Amino acid sequence: MDVLYYWKDIEEDLAAGRIGYFKSDREQLAKFAEGPPDHIWVCKTPEGHKGYLQLRARLFWTPAPPATVTVPRGHSHIFYDAKDPTSVSFPNSGTGANIQSLTAWMKKHFPKSIRGNFQGASGQLELRGDMLTELKRIAGGFTTEPFMAYLKL
Repeated sequence: MDVLYYWKDIEEDLAAGRIGYFKSDREQLAKFAEGPPDHIWVCKTPEGHKGYLQLRARLFWTPAPPATVTVPRGHSHIFYDAKDPTSVSFPNSGTGANIQSLTAWMKKHFPKSIRGNFQGASGQLELRGDMLTELKRIAGGFTTEPFMAYLKL
């Protein structure tokens, strides 16, 4: 099992040093913990392309915050290890064809999340079976770089 996470403010969060965790819906987090997931796939709406989605990263899920991460109190969180070798960004995912393929996949598997504008639990989704296999196939055509390299941009 993996998780798909809609990260609306990716650039702002990374610039502010909010790395290693995402705010999560408690019910969704409980479902994820039962899995547990291997990775968190991160997507967001690309600038100027309302109604479309871009795959930004695949991050290694971890059940607790990495040692160097300070987590704000008062919320539930999903944790990831940005330094793990399997945590990667997809630098060429913003091309027209790559945006189209991810958007078509999302419309096929998660139309309610799109209609719900990825708010709350609609932006934190379980990935299993064929849908995960399809996402891996789509991402297999993208170039990757270590997520830590992306952080230094």
